Amino acid sequence: MITKPNFLFLALLLLSPAVTSPRQTMAQTISSANSAMNGTVKDPSGAVLPGAKIVLRPTDATAASDAQGSFTIRDLKPGTYTVTISYVGFASFTSTIVVEAGAPAVLNATLSVGANAQHVEVNANLIGDAAAINETRTSENILNVETDVEIQSLPNANVADALGRLPGVTLQRNEGEGQYVQIRGTEPRLSNTTIDGVIVPGPDPEVRQVDLDTIPAGLVGSVAINKTLSANQDGDAIGGSVDLRIKQATADRPTISIEGMGGFTPIANTRNVFSMNSSSGIRFGPRLNGGSKKFGLELGYSYDDNQRGIDDVEPSPDIDQNGNKTFDSMNLQQYLYDRTRYGFAGALDYQPSAGANLYAHGLFSNFRDYGQKYAYELQNGSKAKYHTSIRRPNLQVADLALGGSHVFGNSFLKYQVAAAHSRFGGAAGNPGAAFKGTSATDDCAYNPATPGTEFRPQFSCSVLGDPAVTLSNYKLDTIDLTSGQATQLNLQANGSYGRNYHLGSHASTFELGAQVRNEHKGQDAYSPEYDSNLNTLASAYLGSFSNPHFYGGSYPMAQVTSFDAITGDLANNPQNFALDPNASHEQSDPANYNLQERVTAGYIMNTLQLGSKVHLQTGLRIEATSTSNTGYIVTTNSDGTWGGTTPQNGSESYINPLPSVQLRYTIDSSSDLRAVYGRGISRPDPYQLVPYLVYTVNGAPAGNNEVQLGNPALVAEHANDYDLLYEKYLPNVGMLQGGYFYKQITKPIYLQQYLVPATNSPLSSNSNYVGALAQQEVNGDHAYVQGLEIAYQQHLKFLPGYLGNARLNANFTYTNSKNYNLAGRNDTPQLVGQAPYSWNIGPSYATRRFLASVGISHNSANIYAYQFVNSGDALAQNPPTCVSNITSGSLAYNTPSSPCGDNYFYSHTQIDAQVSYHLLKGFTVIASGENMNNEVFGFYNGSPQYLTQREYYKPTYSFGLKWNFHQDR
Repeated sequence: MITKPNFLFLALLLLSPAVTSPRQTMAQTISSANSAMNGTVKDPSGAVLPGAKIVLRPTDATAASDAQGSFTIRDLKPGTYTVTISYVGFASFTSTIVVEAGAPAVLNATLSVGANAQHVEVNANLIGDAAAINETRTSENILNVETDVEIQSLPNANVADALGRLPGVTLQRNEGEGQYVQIRGTEPRLSNTTIDGVIVPGPDPEVRQVDLDTIPAGLVGSVAINKTLSANQDGDAIGGSVDLRIKQATADRPTISIEGMGGFTPIANTRNVFSMNSSSGIRFGPRLNGGSKKFGLELGYSYDDNQRGIDDVEPSPDIDQNGNKTFDSMNLQQYLYDRTRYGFAGALDYQPSAGANLYAHGLFSNFRDYGQKYAYELQNGSKAKYHTSIRRPNLQVADLALGGSHVFGNSFLKYQVAAAHSRFGGAAGNPGAAFKGTSATDDCAYNPATPGTEFRPQFSCSVLGDPAVTLSNYKLDTIDLTSGQATQLNLQANGSYGRNYHLGSHASTFELGAQVRNEHKGQDAYSPEYDSNLNTLASAYLGSFSNPHFYGGSYPMAQVTSFDAITGDLANNPQNFALDPNASHEQSDPANYNLQERVTAGYIMNTLQLGSKVHLQTGLRIEATSTSNTGYIVTTNSDGTWGGTTPQNGSESYINPLPSVQLRYTIDSSSDLRAVYGRGISRPDPYQLVPYLVYTVNGAPAGNNEVQLGNPALVAEHANDYDLLYEKYLPNVGMLQGGYFYKQITKPIYLQQYLVPATNSPLSSNSNYVGALAQQEVNGDHAYVQGLEIAYQQHLKFLPGYLGNARLNANFTYTNSKNYNLAGRNDTPQLVGQAPYSWNIGPSYATRRFLASVGISHNSANIYAYQFVNSGDALAQNPPTCVSNITSGSLAYNTPSSPCGDNYFYSHTQIDAQVSYHLLKGFTVIASGENMNNEVFGFYNGSPQYLTQREYYKPTYSFGLKWNFHQDR
């Protein structure tokens, strides 16, 4: 559908002289005798400088150097020109060059360090910061960049942790690390991830976004977030697009870097950590026009073993009859993980001639998130439970891209084919065993008078030696041996053609292109569950682990079981167990699916330089989407037994026009103003579209039973995005940014929950479902998110004496949002994932040999999932206490800040630090501390006092050695 704002900008595109009748304009202004200029920009050490700004006078032609420091300016009439090359942190370079007909001119420039900057060899951070700032400066899009030098200056376990330090980014964390990014107040689903511009699929079977904890931070050359998009980029990025860049060879001499780190975390009787990163690269072969050599090869490897421990408590908050806070139950959960992550990356390129480049880029990363969990569930007035499980998620992300670009006088051609793959072994769930308590475990009760804190609720049985935390009082109930995997394969091809021309005296480029991407995603799971015939005591499977210091000594965790002993009993004594077909089908059948999606896109784009002040890019991208899928409907009888599984098919297709206008106005030589409009799309998650249905019988009342179903009728969300940004480039390698953004979102997707009525519902035809809690993703009406971003970074050379070695990198983001007309609610909640405040403060201090960096990151509380509904409405949600109290009209529950309110992430402030000292012969010693303040992670309902989960990880301390070949030369 084309809305009114789209018509406006389409009209602007069509009426713009930059786009109107391009064939006629080109024919009148392009001469076959015109030529070009190309070259390479380097620093005094011979390293290339990407993002350098090249200005040609007396024309208004401009260019920017690419990742290999190369640039090309086409469609030049023969004559004499003045070339100025500028790079923040370096002195400007000016030269006169003569362009002759039919013979491209060559200019290879070496920039000297600015008068107020350090020597290049003194502080590599100057080069890293300068590269990020200059790419931001010359980008068509509003862009934030973090180079490998910046990433490695702090202990970033994965690329999500590194991205979380950029402005406007908050993290969804898992197991003590960043997992997903939330950009500008939008949930992870509204952003995409690319590797060198190629969309990669997420391993998780239910969502599109990539689990970024799969990819080590040491494997990439830089990370970037495109907050606005050009028409030649994929449009499915309402929040933004994360691009992970593979390192490329840029130096003619060999570069080798090897780093090893080891350390520990003082939790769960001490857990060990180890990591290793290495990279090597070189350019070789004949030299191209006196510039770089024709061939480049870069290889990288990363490995880390993180033995993480987690102390976790998960209470169920409630309100008693007097309106006071209480807890119905609480889980005490000990997690032990052996998280291993490794990956390879490589880039090979060949430049057969000036203006031509062929390349092959690839990345493979594997993350084994192996671990085990021990959990005691304490319940008010009923028997306690004990559960143990092993975790075997094995996630992979890989991609391979082959392509090239060629310049033909006044035109250019780009093409690429790519394949991207993801896999999630163990995605279907975690094998585990459940134990039920005996009569000795039912004397538990929440006691608010018991010593503790607001966030450490105490139960009468949560003391060492109580029957509820003694394994001899539990009997084996069931064993679940879930297995299976999810996979996705993307095949993609794209090509584009561009032509340079002059609109009067103004340099312009017209470009058109097309892309097709096929995606195939699915899951194959099997979940056999065995019931114990003997109810063997848990003490028969006693394990060796114990933790007398669990949760700082606030709770006991004295006895746990061995899962190997439990499965060994099943293997050796199968006659003591019975396969439960009901549970097996209910767990695995609806999780299995196949989905195919094809996205076909075409675009036109025009870039116009109006004098020295105005740079205007207009474009229109049209994306056509077609999906088909197969899911499974599981029928459950009224007694809870399996009634059958039936395959169900669904399909959908739609076309979306995505216009964009990006204006950059140069105020003076050091400041710009950007104004941008763009339209983005975010398609539903794959599993949301699957036509599955599963009915779970939990017993009376009917509201305890659940119906979960997919929604093939979901439509994609769209957003009109508006941006205004001021950029100031400061002396001594610095930049100041301040801007405002507004996103107008239509058809936002959210989880709707309701009690199935007796009539007027598709589910009403089955009497078993009436009164049950139904959960389904649906499209809402409309929403918006807006915000302010401020970012500042600079080497503080203007400070006196030793203070001049300091550097500061800081940013602050404020956002607010509203989601309108949600079913069952008369309020307008903020969007899921929208944190009102986020900020980063990163001071550092560097001398010739010493570098100390601190990173302080803060994300304020934000909604993880909607739960609240209005009192007296037919809708309701879990936990069941909310159903009974809301429908009875209890005022205590009829507020968004009650235990039945939405589920939130707690605010999170984390302090990380790293110091390094350069020895001789290229060796550097490193010490780092991650999560130095032992920040808590968790969730709450409604308000922070109603906690549903709080867990601690303790700091991680690491020490190591790094060797860089040629560093002392």
